[in-house]
Amino acid sequence: MSRPERLLLLVFFTVVLALLGRTELVSTAVGAVAGGVPALLAAGRLTRLSGRMDATLGEVEQRPTGLRPARVAVRAGLHLLVLGGLLLTTVFVPFIGDELYAASAAAVTGFAAVLTAARLRR
Repeated sequence: MSRPERLLLLVFFTVVLALLGRTELVSTAVGAVAGGVPALLAAGRLTRLSGRMDATLGEVEQRPTGLRPARVAVRAGLHLLVLGGLLLTTVFVPFIGDELYAASAAAVTGFAAVLTAARLRR
């Protein structure tokens, strides 16, 4: 993915977190932190793995540039599909389903946002 595509995805993740935070602020904050911390740990590991793969297989000569809206739309759509699957918690857990959904959706979104932001520097 190119840098503009990653920036557009970060804007999408920010909007999702803002919409979640409008209804359940505390649950969203807890979920975002719970998703962001493991993503920070995974980002370092993925950077080292990527460096090892580049050393073994060789560097990619041409990095992707420009904005390809279809690629961003597919990734955003897949993220919304995951959030739709998480929506089932509101059906099966009647009293705390909304808080549980906000926390789990924020965790998934926070995880994806931190991993996307970590790759911006490349």
